[in-house]
This record gives sequence, C-alpha cells and structure tokens, in this order.
Amino acid sequence: MKRSLVLLLLFVSPVFGGGFSFDPRFTPQDLDRLGEALGELVAFPNLTTATPSGIAGFELMGVASGLPVSSHEHWYRYAVDEGTTLGLLPAYRVVARKGLPRAWDVGVQYGELAGEPFWGGEIRWSLFEGGVILPALALSGSWSRLSTADVDFRVGELKLVASKGFLVVAPYAGVGVRRQEMEAFFGDPSPRWHKADGDRAVVLAGVVVHPFPFLRVVAEARRGRFTSYLVAFGVGL
Repeated sequence: MKRSLVLLLLFVSPVFGGGFSFDPRFTPQDLDRLGEALGELVAFPNLTTATPSGIAGFELMGVASGLPVSSHEHWYRYAVDEGTTLGLLPAYRVVARKGLPRAWDVGVQYGELAGEPFWGGEIRWSLFEGGVILPALALSGSWSRLSTADVDFRVGELKLVASKGFLVVAPYAGVGVRRQEMEAFFGDPSPRWHKADGDRAVVLAGVVVHPFPFLRVVAEARRGRFTSYLVAFGVGL
C-alpha cells in the first residue's frame, strides 16, 4: 500500500532533467549494478492480462515506475544525475498496444529515465484464452533501448504470464528471462568504453482493475536482481 501511494505521487511530482555522468569513483563493478537497475526500469512492462485483445482491441496507458534506491549506493550516487522521490528512482513512459488476428498483440513504449529517453517494442501471443476454472496463458517477447552519448543500454525479455478475471478485477503473475547489455564511457584518468552484460530470471505479479468501461488501472511489481513497482492509468477496449 505504501509503495502504491508513492507511485501515485510520482505522477504529480515535477520532472527535472537528469542524465548520466560518471564520477572518477565509479567502477566496472558499479556498471554491472547500474545495468541491473536500468533493466528493471527500462524493460517493457507487462501491465495487462494474458487474454488477447482481439482485432478491435487496444490499450493506451501512462505509466510511472520506481526502483527503491539508497543515496549511498555507488552505482546510483556516482552515475545517475536524478533525485529520488520518497526513496524511489522514477521512470515514466507511455505504453500502447493493439490487438491482431489469431490471438496476437503488439505494443510499443516511449519513456524517460533520468532525463534520457528510452523506447521499445513487444509482441505477445495468447496460448490459451482461459475458462471458468483454468487461467489464460500468454507468451511475450520484448526489446528496449536507452542510448546517450556516454551510455548505450539494451534489454530483452521473454515472459510467460497467467491471468484470471473476476468481474472488474483481473490478477496476473508471470515468470521470464532477461538479457541485458550495457556500454558506458568512463574512467579516470583515461576514459574508455566499458561493457557489462548478463542474464537474469524475472518474476512479476500485478492486478488490472476496470472501475468503468474502457478505463483501466494497473499495479505491478517486478523482481530481477532488484525490485521495481509500476502503476498505470489508461483506456482500452
């Protein structure tokens, strides 16, 4: 409940330009942790059930996400020029999805983290639309990128999600794998490009609420190396 209230505050908090600038104390080990944090905030979020949208279906959502972080963390303190909001490093994005024939959906996102833009895409296939007892199942793949003069970050995910609808509430949960690759230009006294990459298991859970027709509110928590939280408001069919 506390995290949800903080994320709601992110929607009304002022957004200031930030960026990435590497202090001489930033190390290659910090780069690995920074990449894991960016993976949580930049990767394409689920924010929906496993049922297909259908040819006429669509979603358009505004999303705020946050990653709990301490100002004493080296990877944050010596690289990220963005303040936290009540202990959360924020990211903002717009997510749009469109239903296709044969239980396929496609999606795109465009967002901002630390004053820098990121973007990505997703394709999803509903394996099973669910029934009275059994949940719906969907498999999705996504890829996202954040690129600046000194940072190039790429992340891809493959996820399996199950969901069950109950009147106006539809909980969902999923598991997946993440691949992230990062390059950054830093070092003292001779800056150069450093690389960090890795694979990570991901788990997620969330709930979609439809308080009124065409309106949806979504809350989601994700866990890789770190835990992130998301809240979304939008419209859809």
